[in-house]
Amino acid sequence: MLQSKKILIFVSGSIAIYKTLLLIRLLRKEGAEVRIVATKHALKFITILSFEVLSGHRVLHDENECWVQGETNYCNHISYAKWADIAIFAPISVNSISKLAHGIADNVYLSTALALPDIPKILATSANTFMLHNPIIQKNIETLQRYAYHLIPAVDGNLACGDNGNGAMADINEIIFQTKRLLMTQAYWHNVNVIVTGGGSKENIDSIRCISNHSSGLQASYLVLALYYLGANVYFISSQTPIQLPKSVNVSHVFSSQDYLHTINTTMYRIQQNKETSESYNNDNSPIYLFMVAAISDYIPLQKSGKLKKQDLGEKMLIELKQNIDILQSLNYKNLVKIAFKAECDSKNALSYARQILDSKKCAMVCLNIISEDNMSFGNESNEMYFLTKDSQTQIKDTKFNISLKLCEYIRTMQI
Repeated sequence: MLQSKKILIFVSGSIAIYKTLLLIRLLRKEGAEVRIVATKHALKFITILSFEVLSGHRVLHDENECWVQGETNYCNHISYAKWADIAIFAPISVNSISKLAHGIADNVYLSTALALPDIPKILATSANTFMLHNPIIQKNIETLQRYAYHLIPAVDGNLACGDNGNGAMADINEIIFQTKRLLMTQAYWHNVNVIVTGGGSKENIDSIRCISNHSSGLQASYLVLALYYLGANVYFISSQTPIQLPKSVNVSHVFSSQDYLHTINTTMYRIQQNKETSESYNNDNSPIYLFMVAAISDYIPLQKSGKLKKQDLGEKMLIELKQNIDILQSLNYKNLVKIAFKAECDSKNALSYARQILDSKKCAMVCLNIISEDNMSFGNESNEMYFLTKDSQTQIKDTKFNISLKLCEYIRTMQI
């Protein structure tokens, strides 16, 4: 996903700089080109050699600017600033925050930062809690945010000074999540509200036991990640979250089918309230997408209180079931675009069954899995899926993440 992307990392003096070494390594592992700009205080923590070995490029610092083109050591604040597709300040100290917010350029780090063109810029803060939350520093952070710097806030933890509080640099994966989002965001999905359901519902038989299904939540989780990268506001409702997701994804953990239904309705209400209080709200008719990936039980037990005892049941345990509510069919919100996910074992009639959902549940699209020995997708990284609308059909076989990206692109091109 980051293949050939040019990422310029700014490092200033902070003990959290040791995390930056891992950041460089992971970015390069994904195919990115990485260059480093360092303050003199940063180089007291980590040597130039360490940065250059990991990045494969010369570190730009106060002592080595070169303006002679063609020289092997050619690097300066203008050339490095022009080179970058995105800039990551990780870690950024309160000193660098304050100087940058006021346009001070008294070292090569700040000169390079101020020379950056209109590209995405990320701030990953790190400092003692009292320093970071000093009103002056908070004001300077707000100033940078007004100038389109994207903040990844510090997190709570044990700090180098011995204090325990908010000031530790965010997890490296959070920085990478945000980097990909800023580089991949599409106009079509930018700030679009999306609900994704995942996992399988669990229906109580008694107070101890339940019935469920094999859904792992993996396809739904990868879809959440794809939509997040493309710029959507994602709400994830699931019984399982098998992979790490960005903190800015709104995750609701649920259990039963009633939990799913209740949480979808409360999420819809929340989205509508957010839209109405938005400064840009003006009878907003923008769509809200619902990807119903979750496997919801078609039948649910008539639940018994307490625990059923085997000495009372005998050799056989008979469970009485009743038909469950069809959640997708019951949802009829204005501007809600419903995209169903269906699994079938009957390969002969699977496509026909899936197409019936388009009308019966008023769905814009159905994503169909035909389960077979060749496509036992539960918990696997790969999948085979059909995308069906009233007027089109396409078949995709790929990793679940790539299928998610292709699904988003299919929706965009088909204007679903």
